[in-house]
Amino acid sequence: MWVGVRSRALLALAASGLAACAAPVNTAPDAIADTATLEVEPAPDQGLRDLAPEREVSTPDALVDAALDATDAAEAPDVPTQDTALAAADAAPDARDAHSPTDAATSTPLEVRFLGVQGFVLRRGGDVVLTAPLFTRASVLDVTFGRVAPDEVAITAGLVPVPLGELSAVVTGHAHYDHLLDVPSVLRRAPRATLYANRTARHLLAALAPDRPLCDAAAPASPLARDRVLAVDEPSASAVDYRLCPGQRPPGASLEGRWVTVPGARVRLRPLCSEHPDQVFFFHFGAGSVTADQCALPPRAGDWLEGATTAWLVDFLNDAGRPAFRVYYQDAPTNGPTGHVPADLLAEKRVDLALLCVGNYDAVRNQPGELLDALRPRFALSGHWEDFFTPASAPPRPLPFLNLDTYTRRAETALPPPSDAALLVDGRATTARHVVAMPGARFEVPPGR
Repeated sequence: MWVGVRSRALLALAASGLAACAAPVNTAPDAIADTATLEVEPAPDQGLRDLAPEREVSTPDALVDAALDATDAAEAPDVPTQDTALAAADAAPDARDAHSPTDAATSTPLEVRFLGVQGFVLRRGGDVVLTAPLFTRASVLDVTFGRVAPDEVAITAGLVPVPLGELSAVVTGHAHYDHLLDVPSVLRRAPRATLYANRTARHLLAALAPDRPLCDAAAPASPLARDRVLAVDEPSASAVDYRLCPGQRPPGASLEGRWVTVPGARVRLRPLCSEHPDQVFFFHFGAGSVTADQCALPPRAGDWLEGATTAWLVDFLNDAGRPAFRVYYQDAPTNGPTGHVPADLLAEKRVDLALLCVGNYDAVRNQPGELLDALRPRFALSGHWEDFFTPASAPPRPLPFLNLDTYTRRAETALPPPSDAALLVDGRATTARHVVAMPGARFEVPPGR
């Protein structure tokens, strides 16, 4: 059995933009959110509070059992509206820096729902941000040798808990297929939402634009307007903060970066330079960038190139325009200080919640301990630990050879209890400050004291 699992796992590692560690599977119950019942909401716009009847899923013990049983493009000119779009966002009213205890004490909580892989719904009041999800489950063979395409049925089902009418921003840190493939389908269902991503993502999704003057291919059946995708790393209007990795800064880009205000929402975003590690030894799946607008979406997973990788700060603002909640997000682990938060930003406002990437964590130094030591967040949730080559309807199980026990032990060492208030997991208070999130799990982050 282990020979079959190992062969499958090594193929998966070479095929995906995320890798697991070459260590025995370990899914200790205390490494996973302590919940055996998850809840699904009945309608997309009912938010995270009004929930439908419960459905039973596997307990952590069942996860352990399941884990053990698991055996191209012509050049095109840059989009002329890019600089204008970023400048317009930057010209919106700037949020002030100060954050007082009174602001925190009177603010509403931050609600979070984990959709699986690295998709998190973040909601505070009527403001909703989504980190790019993956509902499509291509097999290892399809990812390695075949073709990938969005699974619209799975996407529709996966988006049921998301208040799409209120969704204003979708954020991704790079353009691999497991972070971008399903995003166009999400944007079509969320008319107010804009994707904040890198230039590679913008060039890839230009294949769906209604205006494609250099393309002979037929117009897309479901077009996506160019202004729905904003590349924050365009050098002439870059928002990326390169202070902790100045060697990555392209000519013409600002060193310090800047906040990008999300139109129609009390939300601002700060992209931080980061990087994606090699997945298997020195092999890097989907490396490189796309530098010209595409006429068709890539049919093969490996052609969804990574582009420049970013981590993110997501600030939810109070009525006075000050950050009430700050979220740190990464979708690839990294060796610090690359991908970390500059000290002046941490002095301005503490990170309330860090959303971390488990997959391939052993390819970098002491993940997540080093990052958590640098961030000192109040709480942390970890995703991208599940085997996403299996159907989303199947009980979640870890990627082969992923040692969740070591990862969790490092996180708990860096974030010992207690915190200033209790994190709620599916409505129940927990003393833990770090949780490996189960798909479907709901979290509530209380205001800081």
